[in-house]
Amino acid sequence: MKLPTMPDVIPMSWKIGAALALVAAVVSGGAAYRSHVYHEGYDQAVTDSKAAELNARIKRDQENTVLAAKQDATNVKIEKVKNEELAPVRDRIVTRRVYVGTGICGPAAPAKTEDAVSGDSADSTGRLVRSDIERDIVSLKLQVEEALATGRACQQFGRENGFYP
Repeated sequence: MKLPTMPDVIPMSWKIGAALALVAAVVSGGAAYRSHVYHEGYDQAVTDSKAAELNARIKRDQENTVLAAKQDATNVKIEKVKNEELAPVRDRIVTRRVYVGTGICGPAAPAKTEDAVSGDSADSTGRLVRSDIERDIVSLKLQVEEALATGRACQQFGRENGFYP
């Protein structure tokens, strides 16, 4: 006995469309799963990277703190050496008076023969300079000596630590 054939109720184009929809659903499900797995791995990698970066930053901060303390100690030592060297020089500069002479005014000009009694006497080395000029000269000398003392203290530190022979 042969069963009667049923007429094709569903057209072939619909069957092909359903098959394509089923394939598309399986592919999109697989892609979504793969994306989820990828993102899970990516999220883990980002978390690990951030943790490693944080640990590195903490380590750098600790190293910088140690280095800063060492540099502060070095600066204190250099400053102490500079101040010890500068103290007697500063006292000498401040206590000595500044007189007019070739060191301040340049070489003396030939004396005028017309007037024997002039404001610019031939012997001007015994005369004091004005107080404002003296103050400026003393200030300049102190600044120069301080810069030189700082340089010498830094050179001494460099020699002690083998930065140069």
